[in-house]
Amino acid sequence: MVSYRTIAFAVAFAAALAVLFMNWGVEENPAALAAIGKLNGEWVGRPAPQFELPDSAGQMHRLSEYRGKVVFLNFWASFCAPCREEMPSMESLVRQYKNQGLVMVAISHDAEKADMDGFMQTFLPGEHSSMTVLWDPKSETAKRYGTEFIPETYIIDQDGRIVARFVNAYDWTRPEVKQLIESLIRGESQRAL
Repeated sequence: MVSYRTIAFAVAFAAALAVLFMNWGVEENPAALAAIGKLNGEWVGRPAPQFELPDSAGQMHRLSEYRGKVVFLNFWASFCAPCREEMPSMESLVRQYKNQGLVMVAISHDAEKADMDGFMQTFLPGEHSSMTVLWDPKSETAKRYGTEFIPETYIIDQDGRIVARFVNAYDWTRPEVKQLIESLIRGESQRAL
């Protein structure tokens, strides 16, 4: 026999799912959903927490500056081997899509800015990265996002909603990544007016 508590829990759980998908249902972007599944990512569907952080030169950057663009937000550190491993494919992805509406923001957890800067100089000797590299030594932004491990990546749509979360290193040049990014750039997540 099913108890009253079990029924109440099931109803509350169903209501929570309905609210979660009310504003941004999975049916609105089947291409993105398929890509996230193939990449073993997590569908999120909530507003992205705002942040304001400095880059290497001390210039402040806010998430709100990128409204209207797809944001690839990555948390990393120079001492993290998987983070270093995925950087070349991240750079390749942003170079491919930066003129089409993708912005890549890489937030370093390094305690010393010199470690972040040193890695970026070693990673791209004599070149400038197409990523926006920011510094958050106390990991405050990662905490607001719920980041548990690094590397961890969030994909944010043009309306400022997190649509996906990926934990660990990825090959960001995979066809499924391109499917996800292209479907979001085309604005398939936006409801018809």
